[in-house]
Amino acid sequence: MREANLVRIGNRISEFRKWAALAKGQTGKAFITQLREIRSLKVMGGQCGLSDYYWYRLYDEEYQLGRGAPDYLGWRLQQELSLALNPRVAVLPAWDKRVFVQLADSVGLPVAPIRACFNSAKNLPQSLGRHLRTKEDVGHFLRDPSIYPMFGKPAYSQQGYGADYFTGYDPTTDSLGLLDKPSVMVQDFLGRMDRSVDVRYHRPECGYLFQDALLPAPEICALTGRSAICGVRIVCLNGRDGVKPIRAVWKIAVKPNHIDNFSKGRYGNLIANIDLTTGVIDRVVNGFWPDAEIKAVSPGTHNSFKGFKLPGWNEVLQACSDAGAAFPLMRIHHWDFALTHRGPQILELNDLGATEFLQLHGHGLISAETCAFLKANADTKRHSWILKLRDN
Repeated sequence: MREANLVRIGNRISEFRKWAALAKGQTGKAFITQLREIRSLKVMGGQCGLSDYYWYRLYDEEYQLGRGAPDYLGWRLQQELSLALNPRVAVLPAWDKRVFVQLADSVGLPVAPIRACFNSAKNLPQSLGRHLRTKEDVGHFLRDPSIYPMFGKPAYSQQGYGADYFTGYDPTTDSLGLLDKPSVMVQDFLGRMDRSVDVRYHRPECGYLFQDALLPAPEICALTGRSAICGVRIVCLNGRDGVKPIRAVWKIAVKPNHIDNFSKGRYGNLIANIDLTTGVIDRVVNGFWPDAEIKAVSPGTHNSFKGFKLPGWNEVLQACSDAGAAFPLMRIHHWDFALTHRGPQILELNDLGATEFLQLHGHGLISAETCAFLKANADTKRHSWILKLRDN
């Protein structure tokens, strides 16, 4: 154990040395200057540290927008941001997708349609599609070749655990084709209906959802040359005076990926900053700094990203505004939208949304306006770190 820890520490030191060298190459800033700046982060309310300094390019003042380092939320506070604003009694819709779909559909929000739902309840509402009460029902459903392609995900899960894109059914082998994964026998897949794929995030007793396969808006297909859904993450503050979007990014799936998960750039996908007012993208990056690069063109088509406006952006903003009253006790909403050929459709509402990839483009999450909102609306008794934030 001790030797393993020493190896881990050695690897981290090597990584930090590499980051420092890259930062010096990009800015000319000496190592000792970088160390002083990292040390100065400790007195700021966002609790940024060494990793945050490099990930968000805080070593480069010319890259930063707004107030610079004081606007950044460190990785240590990633979950604390939502925990401070979203009471635990109010967040079930952000965890159980069945509950979310029913509530969102009842108030007319543009939710991605559900084709079928596996759940042992006696009855389910029409918004959850065809009711599959048993695993045998699910097996019969999956063996119908006419339903493909489609997307499936656990009703209660986070970070994409248990989700798959189904390409078709092969009756000769009784198996399901999965995009970017080996095929799986129907019987093996049915085992997931009552067995967790990850006990930290997946609760199989809540059921499983099957969705229509979505197609991107034509403008996106023309830009990327692909049929993969490229989702928008938009974060909104939900106050008594209405909804205020504070950050938005566009996740761009790059070949051969069919999903747009960014995961610190390890899949090769890209992430773009979105102008909240216009929906125009800029600063498209392929990872975390200082290893990242700004990309000017789409890898698949070499079409320029410059000036590209996301289709349906006004509808996205309107849906976020409408959702404020539907989920009033959640003071921060992390939304995922698909921009489809049918217009923007909500994929899900997140509670403990990731914050790292929202801060890669020179914008920190805790601007003066956000800090003031936190002090006015958050539980500062349990989250005293908020009182140290600068709201001016």
